[in-house]
Amino acid sequence: MSPCSIRGATPCRVTDLPRRRSPQRRSTGISALNLFRDVAKVSESKSPFTESNWWMIQQFFRRRSTFLFAALSLTLIAIKLLLDVFLTDLPLRDQASAFTWTLVLAIIAIGFAGLLADRASGLPDPLTDAARDWRGIRLATITGAIYGLITIGMYIWHPAHSPLNPGSGWDHVRLPWSIPFYTFGAIFLEYLLRLGALCIGFWFIDVLILRRCFRLPVFWLLNLMIALYEIWPYLAQDIHAGHWGSVARLPVEPLYLSNIFEGWLLLRYGWFTPIVFRLAFYLFWHILFGGFAAPYFGQ
Repeated sequence: MSPCSIRGATPCRVTDLPRRRSPQRRSTGISALNLFRDVAKVSESKSPFTESNWWMIQQFFRRRSTFLFAALSLTLIAIKLLLDVFLTDLPLRDQASAFTWTLVLAIIAIGFAGLLADRASGLPDPLTDAARDWRGIRLATITGAIYGLITIGMYIWHPAHSPLNPGSGWDHVRLPWSIPFYTFGAIFLEYLLRLGALCIGFWFIDVLILRRCFRLPVFWLLNLMIALYEIWPYLAQDIHAGHWGSVARLPVEPLYLSNIFEGWLLLRYGWFTPIVFRLAFYLFWHILFGGFAAPYFGQ
């Protein structure tokens, strides 16, 4: 019975009765709420960096190898400043001035691109496995020192036939400037050859083009080609002069084989070990031998 039909009751209107919200209006409210949520999601998705991208960027910069790369790059900049400000040896100053700031910053950019390519290619990342890292550093140090001693022995045995003898006198920077000079040279050259040419080239061919097929053949083919960089000036001279015996001998010279070995170090232990190898080699060949043996060779 309706309350309005009871005798004595105050007349009431239908509109005074409590109303129930219709299903249609409830659904309209829910859909509006969902609409606001969808708009919020769309606005978040328009951000150039999603949450997953920010996480990847943070992980990249938190890696120890990123700090290692930054330290080596700052070493290049510090040595460049040192040579520009304090170097008074005019011939050496002219030689060092060839490494302009544009060139230094460009080689750091190449090294950074190589670092990205190295990680994208799945090559070993330095400072992620302590046992592997120490094995690689020990091996690179010992073999780099041995290569330096071999180079010294070849020079002493027959200086004119040494592939590292340009025929223009004593080809070494004197102490103490040889220490920063060849440290700079070792990092610079490995940024260019191993991190730059090898890692970027390997990533481009193996990852982008071949989709990770023929991984080892691609790496070794690139490694053999890039290892020609240091012997190419001598190789070109012998080819031009028709010295075919020297041309046939150069690919088995220690200078070429050492560059191939550096590529193997990168493949096995990461991009830092070739730098250690070259630093050890320069220590014996350029810094120690070049710093103390000049009087014994009439220089």
